[in-house]
Amino acid sequence: MASFDTFMALRDFVKGKISRYELEDSDPDIYHVSVDNSNRGLSVVKLRFNDDKFWKSVGLHEDDIWFMGMINSNYSGYEFMDWYSVKDDFLSGYTIFGELNEDNVEKLKLISTLIYPKKFDLENEQFRAYFANKLIKTFKVEIENILSDYESEKNSEMTQVAQESIEKELNDYFKDAGFTYVSNDEFTTTVGNLVMWYIRENALHLPIEELLPKIFASNKINVGGWQEDTYEYQDAEKFDSVSFNLSVERNLDKIIEKIEDGLLSDGEFNMQDYLGMVDRISKKFKVGEWINLPKKKDVRFYIENFEMNPNKVVVKLSKGMKQTTLNLTEENFYHLLYQPTLFNLEEI
Repeated sequence: MASFDTFMALRDFVKGKISRYELEDSDPDIYHVSVDNSNRGLSVVKLRFNDDKFWKSVGLHEDDIWFMGMINSNYSGYEFMDWYSVKDDFLSGYTIFGELNEDNVEKLKLISTLIYPKKFDLENEQFRAYFANKLIKTFKVEIENILSDYESEKNSEMTQVAQESIEKELNDYFKDAGFTYVSNDEFTTTVGNLVMWYIRENALHLPIEELLPKIFASNKINVGGWQEDTYEYQDAEKFDSVSFNLSVERNLDKIIEKIEDGLLSDGEFNMQDYLGMVDRISKKFKVGEWINLPKKKDVRFYIENFEMNPNKVVVKLSKGMKQTTLNLTEENFYHLLYQPTLFNLEEI
């Protein structure tokens, strides 16, 4: 197969002296040529794409290259918003409440009536914050399920917005120089446009890899800076409200079922006793935080959850590198704190 300098190959292809296969072989950055037989100068050239070296050659910073690769990967799981920030926002009275449909607001109102004797007012920031804290202390599993689903849907929304925003910016950036950004794996221009740039830049002896930086160094359109403020990648229309509210509905129904089972059990289980236990313990000890046992400082405890019917406190214990989990009545929980000798803590 003949070998040509890139510019000479492009010129000879326009004149019909070489085939598209010979043009493709002339430069490692030419992947494919779609021939326009009526005007060979309008034949479309697909160039090397989607690797760091290529992106640097067209003027992208390495941070932007990394960010674009992350959000376009099916395996990276890039997080614009992590679970802990979602939880913190929820406990401050934000995020989740504004995404609920009317049916779920009514379910939440019912739950509030049963477990939180305050006027139900989602317009009140203080009410939302106090109610959120009450919910997660009382129904940890169900509420954390909701928060996890919100995190997933929100990241999906922000990823889609980021992808579209970056694609539009790249479209404008490449179009300004006569190139087309087609998709994540295709970057094209015409044979005639490449010939023009070779002549304009007086770069007849350079391969395409060295021509591209010259072309885009003079581009007047700014591109990149995509990771500087990721919270701007939001669009309520791209948040899957239907899917999220179905998840909320399932979890709120579980909460209501738990409450109703407790209230209708003819004295076998008293929901108010359960709520009272949760209140008493969570007011004294922060749920979800490691704390040293008051009477045995080398052992730490962590209130993981509360269980109902029978009422139990789920407590993790840690000593050195070892951990264990106990399900304790409220009475035994206080025995653990202040009479730890009743427990075989040396065996943790």
